Amino acid sequence: MEIKVGLLFSLTGTTSITEIGQWKATKYAISKYETQVHSITTFTRDIRSDPAQAAKEAEDLAKAGIKIFVGCYTSACRKAVLPVLEKYDCLLVYPALYEGQECHPNVFYTGEVPNQQVHTLLEYGAQHYGKRVYAIGTDYVYPRETNQQVKLFLKGKEHSLVGERYVPFGFTSFYEIFQEIVEKKPDIIFSTLVGKSVIPFYQMYKQVGLDFNEMPIFSPITKETEVDVMGAEFGEGHYSSASYFQSIPSIENRQFVENFQQFAGRKQPVSSVMFNTYLGTQLVLDSIVRIETEEFREIIYHLSGRKYNTLCGTIVTDPNHRHLSRPVKIGRVTHEGQFETVWDSEKEISPQPFKLNTISERSYHKMVLRNWGKVSEEAVLAVSSEGEIVYQSHQAAKMTNWMEGSFVTKEMLEKMKRSFYIHQYPGKEQNLFVLKPKLPSISSKSPYVFGHVKTVNEEYQSELEVGKIAAESSANVLILGETGTGKEMVAQAIHNMSERKNGPFISVNTGLLPKDLITSELFGYVDGAFTGARKGGSTGKFEAAQNGTIFLDEIGDMPFELQVTLLRAIEDKKIVRVGDTVERPINTRIIAATNRDLEEEIAYENSFRSDLYYRLNVLSITIPPLRERSEDIEHLCFEFLKDFQKAYNYGPGFIKDEALQLILSYPWPGNIRELRNALERAFLIARNEGASIDMKHLPKKVRSFSESKVNKLSLKEVEKRTIEKAVNQTCSAAEAASILGIARSTLYRKMKEYSISM
Repeated sequence: MEIKVGLLFSLTGTTSITEIGQWKATKYAISKYETQVHSITTFTRDIRSDPAQAAKEAEDLAKAGIKIFVGCYTSACRKAVLPVLEKYDCLLVYPALYEGQECHPNVFYTGEVPNQQVHTLLEYGAQHYGKRVYAIGTDYVYPRETNQQVKLFLKGKEHSLVGERYVPFGFTSFYEIFQEIVEKKPDIIFSTLVGKSVIPFYQMYKQVGLDFNEMPIFSPITKETEVDVMGAEFGEGHYSSASYFQSIPSIENRQFVENFQQFAGRKQPVSSVMFNTYLGTQLVLDSIVRIETEEFREIIYHLSGRKYNTLCGTIVTDPNHRHLSRPVKIGRVTHEGQFETVWDSEKEISPQPFKLNTISERSYHKMVLRNWGKVSEEAVLAVSSEGEIVYQSHQAAKMTNWMEGSFVTKEMLEKMKRSFYIHQYPGKEQNLFVLKPKLPSISSKSPYVFGHVKTVNEEYQSELEVGKIAAESSANVLILGETGTGKEMVAQAIHNMSERKNGPFISVNTGLLPKDLITSELFGYVDGAFTGARKGGSTGKFEAAQNGTIFLDEIGDMPFELQVTLLRAIEDKKIVRVGDTVERPINTRIIAATNRDLEEEIAYENSFRSDLYYRLNVLSITIPPLRERSEDIEHLCFEFLKDFQKAYNYGPGFIKDEALQLILSYPWPGNIRELRNALERAFLIARNEGASIDMKHLPKKVRSFSESKVNKLSLKEVEKRTIEKAVNQTCSAAEAASILGIARSTLYRKMKEYSISM
């Protein structure tokens, strides 16, 4: 039987430090099932910690006939692929702990839910340290939804939440937050940080001098993998909970760890999410082999109610909720980076994904609003009659920096009126506000100028200050930034402001050079060096840049085996032409650039030499993507228009407000290059019409992006869809009402109103 499995993991991105281990665990589980009878083909896709990328990759694989998927670590990525699973009748093995409140027919959940993990962790913390909790999490679905349940749990136990903060993915600057923690004096810190933010958080904890014997961190997420990356000295004394720890002292577990590490090729730690991934993959593959079908309903039916003896104890697949009953442990990190078990449930804890009724009648409307947010990208706020923000869409949160649960003050209202066009929709219990940003006027503040680079963005200005330092030195420079951000322009500015400004500036895209020609292109060749060599030989780019600057663009794409040659040239300041033995001294300043995360390439992909990285990365400049410095878009547009007018002699010099609003709201994934191309297109079309640039002159994708943000469904229609989905996912009205958080009588009334049958 041929089995195809799609692996959806973030091999790059902020959560890659966790997901790479899960990916390897999946591959290891699959390797144990590959036989002559059963051929298993895997299709790995890097979802880059991005829900949109996860949905795209899942759909591409589903179209190719893949029915079984494993992965999607974050809840945001899981939710993004659910429509794909439904559309193509696929099954997702979801192996991560998560917030519960879900029981999707196309998902097999092998991670822990809050009643198994979070509640036990909080109870233990209260018994041993105290009842005052400070919550810190990454700003996405899992931490926010989990902390809603944490609040109810604490309230029911007469404990208190003394502080709550959320930070963006990849956030690293925690000093201010620790100042608040010290001020609030909690007994424990409850962390739902994920990905790369985990490391600096624990490191800052130690740097500010907090004592884990008095105020430890309790995290359901931080496990062996994260402790290994941060260093045991930063994790020591803190707590986590899980069904599995690598330190389980059984012979079988030691053998499992040894075999996995041999398979992985290094002494990699094994965490609970990795074990849950391994376990879920094995259970589903075993089911497929036994029933000889990849039909997801048959697989779920076959798994339902079965009992298995595993390394972490006996587990049972729950017959109602597609989750696992399991024993749970609480562990404390030792100085060796492993977990010492301090509490063990010993018996299985049944999964109760809907244990806490966090959804009141008000929250039912909130659920409808959230579903509305999936089809409308509008900035929406729902404010209760008491002034509490009971819901805000992602766009509204981004634009206002307000938090759900906070109360709107007069000052906040005044600021909202100044910054946005407001459409208000009054209701009985809450008012709905739809916000549209007012067009910013061109900043009266003079832009920061660095060569031909101009910006009013403070973050970019700080990076360009490093550029000025680079121009005054001869040190190598590494410029980091997405495609189209203007890396070469910054490199040119450094050269033009340096002592080498009268020397040549030679730009080389190392990613485009054929592998077998890179050496000859960079270092030159002598007559007869190879077939087709030019008579008399040729100088290479390094020699051409003598007494000037060589710009090595896309250095991250340079083949690994050829990097040592470049490293040698940098270290020795000499090159040898291909086919020659004579060393030629060079006096060339090197500026390199890449859109890759070279530290990840070194740590996980082994595709870039660490010694070359440290040679290049003497001074580093990171260029923010255009979507993170939208204040630069307007002045860039008008600079481009001036350039076009010079190039074409005449044309529009003005952009209408509506068109400018579209330009400002579009995310520009291709950054400045895409913006310039789109504006040049609009310029030429408007020029032909003898008009100013209007919305119709912009590319279709810019217009359609705005159109996709317009609400195409009324709240009533979304409410109907929400109820239909709950009814279709469950077997009874009671269960559907539980998922929706409303009384059965309310559900029956709504079903009658919308003509929905059970």
